[in-house]
Amino acid sequence: MARIKHTANRKGNPRKSGSRGESSTTPARSARPGESPNTPGTSGTQRQAKKRHYRPGTVALREIRHLQKTWTLLIPIAPFVRVVKQITFQFSPDVSRWTAEALVALQE
Repeated sequence: MARIKHTANRKGNPRKSGSRGESSTTPARSARPGESPNTPGTSGTQRQAKKRHYRPGTVALREIRHLQKTWTLLIPIAPFVRVVKQITFQFSPDVSRWTAEALVALQE
């Protein structure tokens, strides 16, 4: 037996229970699926009522990334690095190198 494609079902086809004169005066393009011709303004509010659910932790990670990019330090980086190197030299003249990650960790 030959295989045939299954046709897609149309969702949201509103059936009118009003008079027949109403359907003949309505333009064809306003009868889109999911949109009721009687109340055009309510379709936008239905979309706003449904809230987007993200997986647990996704929003927290997004907020962390945003705060890491926008967070301002109390002391600017260059003066802080100079002060750290001066203090380090006072305590130990042999230690003269700092990694960037270590300085950022100290500053935060």
